[in-house]
Amino acid sequence: MTRTALSPNKLLQGVGLLIIAWLVIAFLYYPIAHVLIAAFFPEGQLSLGAAERLADSSRVTRSLWNTALVAAVTVVTVNVVGIFQVAVLEFFKVRFAPLLLLAFSTPLVFSSVAAVSGYNFVYSSHGFLTKLLLMVFPEMDPNWFTGGMAVVFVHTFTMTGYHILFVRIALRRIDFSTVEAAQSLGVSPARAFISIVLPMLVPVLLATSLLVLLGSLNSFAAPAMLGGRDFYMISSMIQALVGLGRTDMAALLSLLLGAVSLVIFLWMKHVESRGGTVSTAKTQAPLRKTAIRNRVTNAIVHALAYILVVIYAAPILITIAFSFAPVESIIRDAFPSAFTLDHYIAVFSNARAFGPLGNSLMLATLAVAVALAVSLFAAIRIRSTKGVVSDSLEFSLFIPWVLPGMMLAVGLISAYSGPSLLTFGQTLVGGYWLLPIAYVFLVIPLMVRMLGAALAGIDPNINDAGRSLGASAFYRFRRLTAPLLAPVIALVTAMSFNDLLSEYTLSVFLYNINNMPLGVALQNAARADGQDQIAISMVYVVLLLTFSLIVILAADRLGADRSGQR
Repeated sequence: MTRTALSPNKLLQGVGLLIIAWLVIAFLYYPIAHVLIAAFFPEGQLSLGAAERLADSSRVTRSLWNTALVAAVTVVTVNVVGIFQVAVLEFFKVRFAPLLLLAFSTPLVFSSVAAVSGYNFVYSSHGFLTKLLLMVFPEMDPNWFTGGMAVVFVHTFTMTGYHILFVRIALRRIDFSTVEAAQSLGVSPARAFISIVLPMLVPVLLATSLLVLLGSLNSFAAPAMLGGRDFYMISSMIQALVGLGRTDMAALLSLLLGAVSLVIFLWMKHVESRGGTVSTAKTQAPLRKTAIRNRVTNAIVHALAYILVVIYAAPILITIAFSFAPVESIIRDAFPSAFTLDHYIAVFSNARAFGPLGNSLMLATLAVAVALAVSLFAAIRIRSTKGVVSDSLEFSLFIPWVLPGMMLAVGLISAYSGPSLLTFGQTLVGGYWLLPIAYVFLVIPLMVRMLGAALAGIDPNINDAGRSLGASAFYRFRRLTAPLLAPVIALVTAMSFNDLLSEYTLSVFLYNINNMPLGVALQNAARADGQDQIAISMVYVVLLLTFSLIVILAADRLGADRSGQR
């Protein structure tokens, strides 16, 4: 007799695929389609009215110019600072290198709206540095740190994490014998780095520059908090248009940003395919730090390195110090006049003050749990089964990595401002669940990419041996695959959780009064005149940094323990 009943494993796979298909169609393709409809078919007929109104708006034109200029300048400044950091960490002998590494690594845990808030506490009208400058120059404008200059400055010192992660590793793989040969001919260390080392790093520097360009074009927190009244970038322009009810114009702008982001992404993939690795010899000499023989050059390099340490450390240290200061001291004094725990007590004892922190923790936990379940299922399916379904699944789950978050947010608002069959007749805009759903898709691409890479590194014979012994697919996953994936699962969970704690771009479009997250609360505090809000926002930043460190350290420890058990 032919067996027609489905096995539990195939039934589970089928249900999983149906759930993911619903999620992808409902919350990716349908919103993207609504962006296209809102931009070109606002009343059911093809119309270019939105494009004409955008072209006629001097404010929109200025925002496009500002975005292009800020992005171009950011790429240059981030590369200058990032390359210098990598050089003093790995190539030149500089004293207190561990301190430099600690300071230069802060963008990895101190980023997004939390970092922008930290720099705001140092350089804004009530900031530490501004107060010191006003003592010397009482006639200066206290609102000097605004506009494009402020945005570029914050971009420069919050986007160098790519260099610490990628360029630094690439530099370590360089064959040092070529540098030694040049130095034996009398070439100075600085000239050797510029003329020999940098050309070898061009592929990774180009890829890193494209990541910086992509991040700068989609920047939202920095222009929103530091741009001031008259400085707009595309991101803040889209937010303003949505607030004015001009969804068609906002959709078209988000499409433009999405198209540019897609071109950059494809260019980045092209760079990777052409050779994203550093040229190395088969038998290479290990990299060794080189002393700078010229005393003047050596002094300049050391001075610049320590100045960068101050720039990176100041927002963190000053925020921590003033989070314990009385409200009057925060506003009036350059240094805390006293210390108190009142602000921390207020956050944990006052439901209204604790709300944004509690909301972010809950939203991040929910989103990461769902995203991890979807990503594990998808990564295993993509890795184990080849075909149209798996290829379509992989392509679909990487869409949020290519398209800007603002485009997804505008699409979700347009698609679910009323009842929809895809959400079983529910209206999601103005409700609680739209934001965590968007969070899920924000972190899924990273999870799928890293879990897929980890699965590719697992010996397939391990799974085959379990199958030959009669173990079910679920048992093989639980006892064989999951323990091997545990370090990567811990890492991607920690990274995703930290990213969502301070997420701002999607949050500012999709939050409501019942789930306002920390990112929005920090932005509101930066624009508010209330002294209590400034104090509470400092506590938020300190708590964000603390949670980020705890999560990363816990994930690292868990991953190490699991690796040791293997």
